[in-house]
Amino acid sequence: QWHYSASTADSAQYFGSFKSATELQAIAKQIPRNRLLVETDAPYLAPVPMRGKKNEPAFTRYTAEYLAELRDISVEELAEITTQNAQNLFTKMKLS
Repeated sequence: QWHYSASTADSAQYFGSFKSATELQAIAKQIPRNRLLVETDAPYLAPVPMRGKKNEPAFTRYTAEYLAELRDISVEELAEITTQNAQNLFTKMKLS
């Protein structure tokens, strides 16, 4: 469902993965909170449980749920973290 392109957990590069990628799951637990983001590979690679369907941005919630579970935090906490990180990364982004 998500990837972190790093040999160390403090790299700033982000990308996506599959649920069976156990090494990347371990890395996801070590990624600094200020580097966490969730994204979609729309229209390809829909996350579990939507595999086989055309991916869409609404499916990002499944990636977020999975990442929150891996990190043993609530989805709401992950949403706060990733929203702040997106705003920091994309400085012109404004939320209504």
